[in-house]
Amino acid sequence: MAAQPSLGRLRLASPDDILRLGIVCTAGFRCSEQFIWERTAHNQHPQSTITFFRHAVAEFIKNPEFIALVAVDAYNPDESSKTDAIIPVDNGWKPPAAGTPVVVGLGVWRLQPGSPRVGKYQNETAPYPNLPEYDYKDLDRKRSKAFEDLAVAAGNACFTGLSEMERLVVHPAYWGHGHGSTIAKWGVELADVDGVDQGVIATSMGARLFRQVGYEWITDVHVKGDEKNPEGVTFAALKHTAKARGNVSGSDMI
Repeated sequence: MAAQPSLGRLRLASPDDILRLGIVCTAGFRCSEQFIWERTAHNQHPQSTITFFRHAVAEFIKNPEFIALVAVDAYNPDESSKTDAIIPVDNGWKPPAAGTPVVVGLGVWRLQPGSPRVGKYQNETAPYPNLPEYDYKDLDRKRSKAFEDLAVAAGNACFTGLSEMERLVVHPAYWGHGHGSTIAKWGVELADVDGVDQGVIATSMGARLFRQVGYEWITDVHVKGDEKNPEGVTFAALKHTAKARGNVSGSDMI
């Protein structure tokens, strides 16, 4: 198997990161069009949102078809004031002392079908936390299904046989430190090493970042509005065309 790009400031996500990553995802995605469209009752049920993202991250870490990497920075005790998300104090994660290294960003990629990297990135060196069931209280299920159906259809139409950038998020308190571009560039470098094009479904902020690191716009997809939000929401399908071509080979891995 071909050698992977250097992880540099990144590392593999582990079950020990799940409680923290629920906060990072909630804080970071709060400003995205998809979050605003779907999670209409977040302010009333913020713990539901955190629980949802914790379950999602746990599944990414468990699934051998995914690579999940995290970015780390010095903890800012004032971080919750830097996001519009509601982060309850008793959310289940215990904050460390100021300046302690903490997870502040997440990148997740789905490997292409048949990739020799499948199953090589699981980092289950800690026990998985016991999470409460997700209760959907924060979510508009009709809106969420409309978005998901169109996103899945766009992915199937544009990215069949490719790897995909599944998720990229950085806590707003740590924006401007280069974490988002570091995560996105690692995925692009992996695509180039493996010679496999990589797709992503992104809302506006993400699309700008992906274009900066080498993705090209393919098409926009619009979710129709409703009585409360007639404008709906628009997202983009983008693709990075790998510089190399051919199957990965060899045996170098992490």
